[in-house]
Amino acid sequence: MKKLFVLSLALLLCSACSLRQSGNTREALHSWQGFVARANAEEINTGPFRIAASLRYTPHSGESARVSALLWGNGSAANPYPLRLDLIAGVGNVVAKIREDEGSFLAYAPSEHTAYFHPRNQRTLVSFGVPIPLGISDLTLLLTGRSGELFLPGDGPIRTAMPAEFTSTDKGFAFTVRGAEVSGILELSSSGIPLSWREEHREGWTITFEPGAKNPLEPHRLRIEHPRGDSALIVVKEITHLDTPFTEAQLDLVLPPGTENRPLHE
Repeated sequence: MKKLFVLSLALLLCSACSLRQSGNTREALHSWQGFVARANAEEINTGPFRIAASLRYTPHSGESARVSALLWGNGSAANPYPLRLDLIAGVGNVVAKIREDEGSFLAYAPSEHTAYFHPRNQRTLVSFGVPIPLGISDLTLLLTGRSGELFLPGDGPIRTAMPAEFTSTDKGFAFTVRGAEVSGILELSSSGIPLSWREEHREGWTITFEPGAKNPLEPHRLRIEHPRGDSALIVVKEITHLDTPFTEAQLDLVLPPGTENRPLHE
């Protein structure tokens, strides 16, 4: 009788665990599908844009810096390039002019009369000394509300499939996403708003999002950190969606005569 009671109790406990896990799965699915729906809705909001933001950053090997940032482009879903980014310190003192296209990254530092070039990759800004583990195109997608292009794996129906690995958090659910443009662990609120992202391995980058008031997929703040001591805070001041595309000249980066050209790794 005692053995039967223990067995029955064990079965009841297992059943309770199963029901609890089933409830968590339903809630997680609601969270995931909420993000998918929000991300798909944002894909109609492509087009020319201009973003004004402040950037405070501290590389692990250097002093803190604070600059204003202007980022602009034509925002085409098929081909977002070229993209332009200017970093400005003080009143009109341009620290860097940056241009990214399909295959290259070019950064001009006026104080050095030097242009640094590099094949485009996901972490070119880190290579340039700015502790942001993204390329300009990835950063643009995050700031303009199109983070689904980065965090959702595949296209079409594949995007609706919730990752098999997830855990509950204090604010929602953390999904282990693989096969996306930016794979890692994505934390979503219960309604599907991005809260944070981090690399899957422990000693990796972490990005925390503060949702915007008008559009929760357009973050007001991005806080970026790495265990080795790198950090950055991006505060979005204004996002302007334009009716008229930028011209080629407005998206070009013309180097002054006498500019020295050097590979970025130098």
